[in-house]
This record gives sequence, structure tokens and C-alpha cells, in this order.
Amino acid sequence: MRAGGFIMGNKVDFSKIKEEVHLPQYAYTLGYELDKKKSTGTSWVMSQKGKDKIVISRPGDVWIYFSVYDDSDNGTIIDFIKNRTDKSLYEIGKELERWVGIPSLIPKRFSSITKRGIHDPNRIQRLFKACMPLGSHPYLRKRGIKDVDLQSERFKGRVFRDRFGNVVFPHLKKGEACGLELIDENTHLFIKGSVKTLWRSNRFLSDDTLAIAETPIDAMSYQIMHHELNSAFYAATCGGFSLKQAEIIQRLVTELSWIQRVLLIVDNDEGGDRLAKRLKQVISATSFTGTVERHSPLKRGSDWNDVLTQYGI
Repeated sequence: MRAGGFIMGNKVDFSKIKEEVHLPQYAYTLGYELDKKKSTGTSWVMSQKGKDKIVISRPGDVWIYFSVYDDSDNGTIIDFIKNRTDKSLYEIGKELERWVGIPSLIPKRFSSITKRGIHDPNRIQRLFKACMPLGSHPYLRKRGIKDVDLQSERFKGRVFRDRFGNVVFPHLKKGEACGLELIDENTHLFIKGSVKTLWRSNRFLSDDTLAIAETPIDAMSYQIMHHELNSAFYAATCGGFSLKQAEIIQRLVTELSWIQRVLLIVDNDEGGDRLAKRLKQVISATSFTGTVERHSPLKRGSDWNDVLTQYGI
């Protein structure tokens, strides 16, 4: 093995390659583009011209990914290449050796990703106490969400601003903040120490419908465009759908026995298809006897905020 190399004879040191080769950068050169709206500081969503969509993260020292469209397509950069080419493992190793140390081709503000950390509830609650309820924000106005929408009874006190001016969507557990999602023009991340549950709007006794969106901004966009639907409260999964989130939704529809309908207001794309299917499975495993309906934008590839910003209100 030459100094700094990963191949000796016909053997490849894949453990080092998995750590050293930047998976998002490699995917970027294959035509995968970063979805800034869906990505966070701990996971990237990248799509390839509507053909494929992957979520990349780095829970430890190794980059991993999974396909939004294919449950069997997941793993490390080795699996990523193996599932897309007919290369042998040795050929994959030879190719990736060339990638070690190559400068990033991705715009600088998106060229790094934070490793997932341990949940730190004290830190999250301390930071949340320093946030202020949001009544106005230029980024949200740009996304079609007006001041009057933020100050409505449905969303008042559910969207905040941190001391740096970022929009903050809190995730709660037993009434306490357990996770903080930050969004702004060039920011989309969960604060270190966060645990993701669901973002939720205010809920009222007269509500009989639960509407589940992929993001809080989509949830608010839907409510703005369907203001006549005044008996619905909202939840957002905020990225990949976890087993923990599935359990929370099952508790919601079981404990709130007066709910008559669940609306799946997901994106009109393959990711939305997959999430809608999973949500239906999760809810069907409960005692819920109401209706479960999907309502997505008509145009393929669109989410509800796309519709709001395109057509206004």
C-alpha cells in the first residue's frame, strides 16, 4: 500500500473509504442536486432530475444514505455505487481512491454536515426560553406566509425567532421543547441536542380533523389556501418519517377519539407517495374508525408552499 492509499494488492480498505470520501459530493457529480427546503444540518435530501431521491447523513464517522423510493436501496457509499452500477467491489475501491482529498464542488454553505449528537434536553429548553414568539418574518413573507397568518389563532405561539433572527419551529415532548428546527434563507437545521417528534399547530376542542404535512411551512400554506377548513389542526414530520413519529401519530388518533378525519397533505412526488402509504399503514394499525384522505397539489413535483407562492391568495 502506498502512503495515504487504500488499496494493497487486491484488497481494499473500505472502512477508511467510507469515512474519507464525501458521499454528498460524489452524488453531486452524478447529477444529484441538494433540496435546500427539505435538507437539515444533520441530513441532506438530494434528487436526480426526478429519477431518484436520497437522504444522506453521518451519524458517526461513516457517511450513510437511503433512497426515498426504494426501501432496499441504502447503506454506505459502497452500496450507493453498487446499487447503481455493475462495478465489482475492487473497481469501486479503485474509483473511490481517486476521490480522497478532492476539494468540495458543492457551494460552501452546504459543503459540511453535522454529526448527529446526543439529546440534550436542558440545552434545548434553555435555548428555547431565549426565543421569542414570531409575529413577522421576511423569509416567511417571501414564502407567502403573511404576518396575519402567523398571528392567527391556529399558529400563534407555534413559530418563534431566535436571537440570530432565524425562524424556529419547536418540537415538543410532554409539553416541553425537545427539538428546535431553524429555518432561514441559508439555514435549515435541527439545533445540536434536539430530538425530533412532530411540529404541531394549536389544537381546539372543536377540531375534528388532523392534517399531516411534511413541513410546517407546507402546513401553514395549506391552511392559508383552505381557510374554510377551520376544524383542522396540523402536524409536520419535518424530514424522514421515524418509528418514534409513527408511534406519536398512533397515540394522537387513538387518544383524541373525536377526530373524524386525517388529511395527508403531502407533496405530489414519489416521496409524498411513500409517506402517504406509510401513514395509512400506521393509522390502520390503530382503532381509528374515521377517514384517511390524501390531498396533494395537482402538479407533479409540487408541495403546498409551491402552490401558495405561485398563485398567492
